[in-house]
Amino acid sequence: MSVQIRAIYESSYLNIISTIFKDLGLPVLIDRLVPVNPQCQTRASDVVWLLTLDILSGRQALVHVERWAHDIDLPKLIRPGLSPSWFNDDAIARHLDRLYDANIHAVLSACLVQIYKKEGIPLRVFHADTTDASVYGTYESASPDALPITHGYNRHHRWQKQIGFGLIGNEDGIPFYGDVHDGNLPDKTWNPEVLSRVQKQLQQAKIEEEWIYVADSAAMTKDTLAQTKAANAFLITRGPSSLRIVKTALAEADAQETPWRDPFSLAEKNGATYRVWETTSTYEGHSVRLIVVESSALDQRKGKTLEKERNQEAELLRQKQTQWESRLFSCREDAEQALASLKSSLRLRFHRVEASVEAIVRPKKRRGRPKKEAEPDMETLYALRVNVEFDQAAWEQARRKASRFVLVTTVPEEWKGQPMNAKEILKLYKGQISVEMNFSFLKDPFFTDEIYVKKPERVAVLGYLFLLALAIYRVFQRRVRPFITPEHPLKGAGGRKLTRPTGQAIFPLFWYVRVVLLELPDGRIQRALGQPLTYEQRRILQGLGMDESMYV
Repeated sequence: MSVQIRAIYESSYLNIISTIFKDLGLPVLIDRLVPVNPQCQTRASDVVWLLTLDILSGRQALVHVERWAHDIDLPKLIRPGLSPSWFNDDAIARHLDRLYDANIHAVLSACLVQIYKKEGIPLRVFHADTTDASVYGTYESASPDALPITHGYNRHHRWQKQIGFGLIGNEDGIPFYGDVHDGNLPDKTWNPEVLSRVQKQLQQAKIEEEWIYVADSAAMTKDTLAQTKAANAFLITRGPSSLRIVKTALAEADAQETPWRDPFSLAEKNGATYRVWETTSTYEGHSVRLIVVESSALDQRKGKTLEKERNQEAELLRQKQTQWESRLFSCREDAEQALASLKSSLRLRFHRVEASVEAIVRPKKRRGRPKKEAEPDMETLYALRVNVEFDQAAWEQARRKASRFVLVTTVPEEWKGQPMNAKEILKLYKGQISVEMNFSFLKDPFFTDEIYVKKPERVAVLGYLFLLALAIYRVFQRRVRPFITPEHPLKGAGGRKLTRPTGQAIFPLFWYVRVVLLELPDGRIQRALGQPLTYEQRRILQGLGMDESMYV
């Protein structure tokens, strides 16, 4: 009797994700929060685990998960004894309902708190923001507390049926708090509400220390400032240009005597340089620091707007110049009056106009043929002569103003023994990109394709599972990056050198890892790799504290 091949699995990077999921203690935690039903062949943790792998491998609709489960090494990835047929769409839907009934928001919050504890992530600075996601279909529920799924305008002013995601995480993008809410909920309402929830989450983790809340300009409200203080936190946000204190700070910063700080850079190389100037003010009874920031990298959108305004102004002046210079006046007084009217009507930003009155002496036109050898009668008319010049100084000043913005913060100048000067506040605010990168994950169809479920409760649970998968993805990325450095880069697809790789750049390196399931002559089952791991694959596994035994 010979050795027979029972199955061949394309395991790729799923074994790494599964190992991290288990290492974080999430299966045990989920089974404690959603007790095992003895009548079910599977546990809630099994379904959460499988759907997390499904999301991170290129999401399948729930109706296809059972078929996909036949193509993966299910007993190795999750636990022995599982059968793919147990994960049909009806069984998964029932577990989604059980997760919802167990308060899926509390389940996710407990998982995120445990991830932070296991990873030893400091709870010091959190970045917050919201986004929306479009959904399709009709969702009906008998419960008035179910997730509202209605039409609304998204951030790009498109009319769509949508849900909202709220995220709060650290500079590595690992969520500490997440929620799925009504897609029409304004950020100005979400910010103060979520601050109290994060405070409760910190209290459950037995953490009473002060922390910093970084958010976009929608957080600059009376309610958010009050709730930040109540949550034992400090706020860093961008001041809306419509606020009086922001307008005042920008006007004061434009004065010649304003003592701007010397330019500095936050990036190691090829980064923008910044100048800052700081003042203080009061807003809705709260003392705040105002930091005016000037960046050498003009915001691309603002730069295009300025270019458009300059070109429009130049074209208007060309048309006006032709119109003004073609008009003739019979007396100087009329010409000078027209010149004064011209000067008073101009509201120019990027050009200078010099205009004057010029006398023109020419033969006077008369009817009929002039007499032979008769001297022509002369007349004096008056015209406007206009000279248009581009004002380089005004242009540079406009660019400078466009590259300025104001940060508003309640963080003291010294916090936890560390100076919190303007440069440090700007550095913390720039970390806001971490939560924005998370939104690119939530909107990537590879991870979060269309949602095909019948009830809004299940939509909510799937949304929370997207957030959990995002957290696992970010943990994987955080664990890999310390040993991938400019001195020891990773060789990615196409031989590209990676010094700060994303998870999506690393995943393709494992696409062709196959596990062969062998049946030995004595009936025992043994796993073997289809081919040896490459140097880069072994390096990643060793850096993560793993080896090929996770496959076999």
